[in-house]
Amino acid sequence: MNPQLPPSKLNRLLVADGNAAARRWVADVGRELGFTVIEAATAAQLHDEFDRFSPTVLVLDPHGLATNEIDFLSGLERRRGKATIIITSQAQDKLLASAEELALSFGLPISVALRKPLTRESLEAALTPQILFAYRFSEQDLRRAIDRAQLVTHYQPRVSATPTGWKVTGVEALLRWDHPDYGLVAPQEFIGLAEQTNLIGALTDYVLQSGIDLIADWNKLGCRLGLAVNLSAKLLTDLDIPDRIADCLAARGVAPEQLTLEIMETAGLDKLDHMAELLSRLRQKQIGLALDDFGVGYSSLTELYKLPFSEIKIDRSIGMELPHTGAIRTIVHAMIELAHNLGLKVSCEGVENAAALEFLQQSGCDHAQGYQIARPMPAEQLARWLRDAGLISEGALPLAS
Repeated sequence: MNPQLPPSKLNRLLVADGNAAARRWVADVGRELGFTVIEAATAAQLHDEFDRFSPTVLVLDPHGLATNEIDFLSGLERRRGKATIIITSQAQDKLLASAEELALSFGLPISVALRKPLTRESLEAALTPQILFAYRFSEQDLRRAIDRAQLVTHYQPRVSATPTGWKVTGVEALLRWDHPDYGLVAPQEFIGLAEQTNLIGALTDYVLQSGIDLIADWNKLGCRLGLAVNLSAKLLTDLDIPDRIADCLAARGVAPEQLTLEIMETAGLDKLDHMAELLSRLRQKQIGLALDDFGVGYSSLTELYKLPFSEIKIDRSIGMELPHTGAIRTIVHAMIELAHNLGLKVSCEGVENAAALEFLQQSGCDHAQGYQIARPMPAEQLARWLRDAGLISEGALPLAS
């Protein structure tokens, strides 16, 4: 196996902001996350550094660089860089949304727009998904990880709206590879390989089994929580899956209603149409089906109502913008109303602060998930978290872990 490239060389952050204090603060956070960072105080300096430094991420305040915004953004487009752009601004919601829309119209790869003053939580949430690694794993590496029990499951709590506030009602199971050399490796670094080599079934079985075992243990403690597990579209042609999952649930005494399978919207609903039989079989067994990453993929409303989903999950990039962009709040409110009219529950990911959580409750969103609630964590840490939340007792920790 080839060694991993140093993240600091692979991850290059350019911070462009006319405000020196704001610029340096973003730069410091970026360095702590492992980026090599360059700062730019003017539009001219930005263009020079963009060409020389070739950033992978650009944190940009276009209003703070004292330049014509249209000429400035079109100039970035002509440079054909591959940097993901995070827009920041003290402007009002409409102006911030206008800058984002203008950048998108030029074909620039906008990740999120954040309104100043930034918080560390919102900035980290925007930067972390952009961190690149240079793992070069082979099929043999992945098979070895399965055989040597190097796969681990982390769990991120999610809350549901009640008349008295938000209540913890479930967790999402998230796969990690505890690599002996690299530490915890995120799933995006190896799921593609698993799908290409037909190992995705083994990985999914592991996440399902470990998650169902944990839910079963919590059931015995009187803590009834739901479990969400990602299901690759590659597996949606296997008509035996519904029976296998149902048998696994029954063997551990877990109700089918406690499990939700999440299918990414970016798989394309038009491609899922021929998988309707399998999806229907899952729903007939009372297993939940969530359309994941809703709002950034290729779904059509016509296909959405034809397929037996029970829930949509609004993409985290949209959830992150809730406190900053009025247009996003309008869109999310419309998504919630649309889903409810179709008889679907709504969950929103990327909830990074209390303002977003409050908006979602006022808008009638059913579920929420994000750093404001909790980060993903190992089962043992989750047990302590649940104890602190009053959902399990101190003596129940050994069983829950």
